[in-house]
Amino acid sequence: MSRRVLVVGAGMVGTTCAQRLARDGFDVTIIERDEERARQLLDQLDVQVVAGNGSSIPVLREAGLDEDCLLLAVTDSDEVNMITALVAGTAFRVKTQVVRLRSDEYRENIEELGSFWPGKTHGISPDRVAADRVTALLRVPHALDVAELLGGRVVVAGFRIEENSPFAGRTLAELGAEARGERFLVAAIWRMDRVLIPEGSTRLEPRDILYFSCLPGQLPAIVRRLGYTWDPERRVVVGGGGHVGRMVARAALGMGLRVAVIEHDRASAERLALELERALVLHGEVTDEELLLEAGIERASTYVAATGDQERNLLSSVLAKRLGTPRVIPLVDHPAYLAVAEATGIDAVVSPRLATVSALLRFVRGGHVEETASLLHELVEVSVVEIDASSPLAGRTLAEASLPAGVLVTAIARDGDVLVPGGRDRALPGDRVVVFSLAETMDAAARALRLDGGAR
Repeated sequence: MSRRVLVVGAGMVGTTCAQRLARDGFDVTIIERDEERARQLLDQLDVQVVAGNGSSIPVLREAGLDEDCLLLAVTDSDEVNMITALVAGTAFRVKTQVVRLRSDEYRENIEELGSFWPGKTHGISPDRVAADRVTALLRVPHALDVAELLGGRVVVAGFRIEENSPFAGRTLAELGAEARGERFLVAAIWRMDRVLIPEGSTRLEPRDILYFSCLPGQLPAIVRRLGYTWDPERRVVVGGGGHVGRMVARAALGMGLRVAVIEHDRASAERLALELERALVLHGEVTDEELLLEAGIERASTYVAATGDQERNLLSSVLAKRLGTPRVIPLVDHPAYLAVAEATGIDAVVSPRLATVSALLRFVRGGHVEETASLLHELVEVSVVEIDASSPLAGRTLAEASLPAGVLVTAIARDGDVLVPGGRDRALPGDRVVVFSLAETMDAAARALRLDGGAR
């Protein structure tokens, strides 16, 4: 796996990727068209910065692009990213490049065009990634954060412990002894703005957020043991009929839910009404209380704020909460707005930026890493790793593997079955394992597991 990464575009996604990769010891170079922004990055980040057009051959050459360098084309322009990928593939023969593309048509085009040069070219849609994250939340009542892995056969879900929860004041060892043979794994705890990797003696406190790694069929029992009722979604209101909102509404309809969509642009609302025949589509502003009531917000189990305006998403979520919606899911990217969401009691926030970074990191981690998701505002990383004969895990029990501190194996997939393991279980060559890690220890875990195959 190459340790050199070239990031084209220093927007929120590009900057976040560069920060993560530099922290993990990668040799990172950023190309940024705006010279003032490029100067700021030199002061802010421990990376190389080249000011210029990322689709220009001389600029790419100045940045050190060659066939062994991983290219991330993540500007805000689909067209610029497309041209950058074409130039990198044809003129530099880059082996692996990942292209951020909002348009489904462009994403299909770039993967087809990639067949004309050596190496692999992958298109990623931030809107699709965000919509998938919201849809995963809709499948798990009361969850604040959800990641689905191994095609949905493993779920990592975060739940808050309320004051009256049966978990409050108990240790994990005590709770495990009461599990009646049903094995579940608490992989991390979010407490007072920090992440804990728990042990059996860890005593749980009200307001903790517990992250479980489990099989989907175990979720109802976990939810009930936490003191909640297992009440699957019934009615969802989606604020915003743009690309993300449309995909979420379509997925919710496919789950058999009642769906209402609010769209501020009349022409877009009319198109949505034709496209989503079983949904109620209303024209107006998501911050209009009367319109929210007309959409049935007080009867909805979840409100999804998916407009392109983060402030409107936050404001309408607060309003929906006040009108009686149990769970609200705003799309918010800016770190300051994420803090505001937490301060106002909004827990289930989806950040398209962080979700996209998670998707991008899969291609950086190496040949044996098949999936990656970031949780807890990037503080935790969960990955699916293929085990081969050279892996230190192969044939050993997990207790014998001596993984770095802060790293857990939370599931093992073998021959179509998935196991939530204990210390006596073994990973065998050909298995795929779910590795749960603090973000700062993921690179150490990758080195310990020898995940240094060729970039995908």
